[in-house]
Amino acid sequence: MSRTSARAAPALLGAMLGVAALGCGRDAPREPSLPASAASASAGGRPLGAPPSPPGTAPPSAAATAPPSDHGPPPRIVGGGERSVSGRHGVVTSVEEHATRAGVSVLEAGGNAVDAAVAVAAALAVTHPSAGNLGGGGFLLARPRGGPTTAIDFRETAPSGVDPRRFSAMIAAGGRGPSSVGVPGTVAGLALAHERLGRLPWAHLIEPAVRLARDGHRVGDRQARTIRWAWRHLDAGARAVFGRGGAPLARGARLRQPELARTLERVASRGRAGFYEGETAAAIIARLGRERIAPEDLAGYRAVVREPLRVRYRGLDVELMPPPSGGGAVVALTLAALGELRAWERAPGSAEEVHLVVEVWRRAHAERRRRVGDPEALGAEADAELRRRWAAPRLLLDAPPRLDPRRATPSREIDPEMYAAATAEQEHTTHFSIVDADGMVVSCTTTLSAGFGAGVSAAGVVLNDSVAAFGTAGVNLPAPGRRSVSSMSPALVLRDGAVLLVLGSPGGETIPSTVTQVLRHLVDHGLPLDDAIDAPRLHHSFVPDHVRIERGRPIPAELTRGLEALGHRVAGGLPMGDANDALVLDGVAWAYADPREGGRALAARPAAPPRAPADPATPPAPAR
Repeated sequence: MSRTSARAAPALLGAMLGVAALGCGRDAPREPSLPASAASASAGGRPLGAPPSPPGTAPPSAAATAPPSDHGPPPRIVGGGERSVSGRHGVVTSVEEHATRAGVSVLEAGGNAVDAAVAVAAALAVTHPSAGNLGGGGFLLARPRGGPTTAIDFRETAPSGVDPRRFSAMIAAGGRGPSSVGVPGTVAGLALAHERLGRLPWAHLIEPAVRLARDGHRVGDRQARTIRWAWRHLDAGARAVFGRGGAPLARGARLRQPELARTLERVASRGRAGFYEGETAAAIIARLGRERIAPEDLAGYRAVVREPLRVRYRGLDVELMPPPSGGGAVVALTLAALGELRAWERAPGSAEEVHLVVEVWRRAHAERRRRVGDPEALGAEADAELRRRWAAPRLLLDAPPRLDPRRATPSREIDPEMYAAATAEQEHTTHFSIVDADGMVVSCTTTLSAGFGAGVSAAGVVLNDSVAAFGTAGVNLPAPGRRSVSSMSPALVLRDGAVLLVLGSPGGETIPSTVTQVLRHLVDHGLPLDDAIDAPRLHHSFVPDHVRIERGRPIPAELTRGLEALGHRVAGGLPMGDANDALVLDGVAWAYADPREGGRALAARPAAPPRAPADPATPPAPAR
């Protein structure tokens, strides 16, 4: 809360966290939600480009409303807020400043959002090594103005050497090390996105990352902490890169990665072949052993174009990543159920409202654990049936035990088998959002699974531990060539076919909770983008069976008491990921970098005639 303006703070407390009366008891009256105009006023919203309203007056409407729907009155979206950047020539927001600059430099060189996404992702492999990667995987949604949306699945696959004995031994040993490494997908995914939708030459897009790896950059505070946290898991090769004198690099130290620079140069000159064949592939196989990853595993990897999941919410179309994204399924199920419950009619932040959200979440996560798996393993018919199932608004509400609006349902009663088998996820991911001058958008989340993945490096590349993301119950079971389920859930929200919101977050199983809450703050609670992202968050994921509160951002005691009166257990200390998101309104793009991990959002200047991207280490012109 300390990062919010004094003017915005009342909106965060009132619209999000329960300063409104708490409808805790069985006979408590339902309180109407804050009218959109009042919410906009309290949140500090005003029309884009308009002067501030005089003190004590409500500003005029900041946006047109969405078309009517069977989910209540159309929502009003107010804008980006005072701390967001904005512009008409494109915006980029990511967890790390050098990566954001790399993306903006591409936009200013005449590239589009997909070009910028390639540059950002490649730079994050250098400057955010705990999650940004060449050796992991991810999901990407890209949509040109007018559509259609392309969903690219580059989740890692299990190598041919996976077997039950080796899998069990790896899990028992902590889920890291060479046996946990899946076949990386990031380079193939970025190459496929560029092949389909890119504009500038591929080599130009990788060049900023090459320079950052070769010349080095200063380690930031957050980077230093993640290196320190992961130090005991890193192998000798990784320690040689991320340490000095046998100790982790400290804040301000210069991190140079010449071996990674050479790998990036091969990727720049040869595309996906520069990673999956030749010297890079040989180094990965030599480090892991052919019994774990064979040359055929690498050469045979393919990113996949999938049809997005779609759900309607209050007249808006929400497009989500389909399986193997479990997060997309959770968001779709949650919005479908909350729309049917008309959750926005409850007082924002009241125990009554939060109870409904939590009860939906616990059921959605039980569904995810039981039914989400690799679409190829499930088959086309089963995949189509699941898509229909997840769009049904009554699915979670009518299944026994039915959702009780006045009492929490213990998770073990919803699915006893999955409750007994479930274990907590520990994905370390990173998300970025991009809007270009032509209205193309990209929402992309990448991961190494755990922080610094398996703790193993080869050819300067930190490798994932995605094999540990398979389970022992449900359909997410390990098998050669299979993609493990991930909670990553990049999302696009459309109004009348035009992109309104570009959303996503890291954070493992908390990702769909973050995406849902930011979306609802914008759509249901009338907050601007910066306040919607800054607002404290809650989480419930079926197991463990308690409402978890974000670390360092407590909720009011009244809300805690209200939830406990409804039968919930409330616990604190949960880290939740940074939501680096964007909003497009009236031809203006807004972007905000979540302060939770100290990211950076920048707006692009008008594009110059096509040229090679500028050096990302050069400070950009002030954002306009």
